[in-house]
Amino acid sequence: MKALLAFLLFTVLLPASNIATITEVGNLGGPATVAYRISDSGVIVGYAEVPNGDTHAFSATGSGAAKDWNGSASESGAYGVNSAGQIVGVSYVDGQAHGAVWSSQGVTDLGAGSYATAINASGEVAGGNGEAFVYNNGATQELGVLAGGNWSSAYGVNSSGTVVGYGNVAGGAFRGFTWSASSGLTELGTLGGSSSYANAINDLGQIVGESSVSSGYDHAFVDSNGVLLDLGTLGGGNSYAYDVNDAGVVVGYSYLADNAVTHAFAYLNGQMIDLNSLLPANSGWVLETAYGINNQGDIVGTGTFNGQQESFLLDPPQFGTSAVPEPTTAGLIVLGVAFLLLTHRLQEFRDAFSRTLSGISSRNRGIDRGRDARSRYKDTELARRSW
Repeated sequence: MKALLAFLLFTVLLPASNIATITEVGNLGGPATVAYRISDSGVIVGYAEVPNGDTHAFSATGSGAAKDWNGSASESGAYGVNSAGQIVGVSYVDGQAHGAVWSSQGVTDLGAGSYATAINASGEVAGGNGEAFVYNNGATQELGVLAGGNWSSAYGVNSSGTVVGYGNVAGGAFRGFTWSASSGLTELGTLGGSSSYANAINDLGQIVGESSVSSGYDHAFVDSNGVLLDLGTLGGGNSYAYDVNDAGVVVGYSYLADNAVTHAFAYLNGQMIDLNSLLPANSGWVLETAYGINNQGDIVGTGTFNGQQESFLLDPPQFGTSAVPEPTTAGLIVLGVAFLLLTHRLQEFRDAFSRTLSGISSRNRGIDRGRDARSRYKDTELARRSW
């Protein structure tokens, strides 16, 4: 009953229109584009195929023409951007990875064997070169490795300079970590499994990523003050969280019940929302992954449009830091009527709710505990974990 009332209240307090606006992100002339991050000023970055099949770092604003940042490199990819327009990623020179910072002034090479993965508003760059590092004002500071491990990499940095990432530990597992100048490396826990991975952090210090659970699958999590919250899934075994804005809205993707198809999600107010539920009817889109969200609530990721692989920019009305809707008169009336109906039919709803819980607890979820959940990783995860 309390859960149902909370759901009604949440529904009434949402803006009148929950239909999101979706835009196809520009490309570089090839068949595939991955939109990975979006700045508060609306600049989208990622990587895209060019006509010869190579992958180049790009930036774009909505459906406008994409800018190719590859330069003289053989291939490249962009993984972060700040509101000043500084872009970070990797360029490949003679087959060797070089962390890169692109801007209107040109490109800064962070050295062979390095990857730049995130940048904050003041220009601090997080990345890895076998060991997690922070690059700032021409200097690189290596952050160390976790106890028992020999490898680490950073994947997020907030405006306070707090860094998150993950590294290996004794026994072959991985653990997420945070780093700050005052506290050094702090290892994160798990959701009951052996490994965890921290992918992003917002300015409130909320960390998102994924962790193995006791079943062997991975679940998306948000860590607030050292406590990992399991975000669940959209019915399948695995889910992954990639970004979080300062309103605490988490984005990522989850497998559906068939454990073969993924849908992009946003998590807020205790609910994992399938982003496809926000699309206009007959839009032609299937949103498969969400990788980035900014403080306006704009989300970028990948999916299919009329069966073709594309990247998207989604603008939901309720996911930004300023989207705190006021209850309307009509909304309050609806809530009042709903409350009266629930009061008069308390027993009926209680019985129905009990039957629902019973059905959920007895449903066979078909979890194969012997299956290696990591075999279902997208190419993106495989590439990032090999750095």
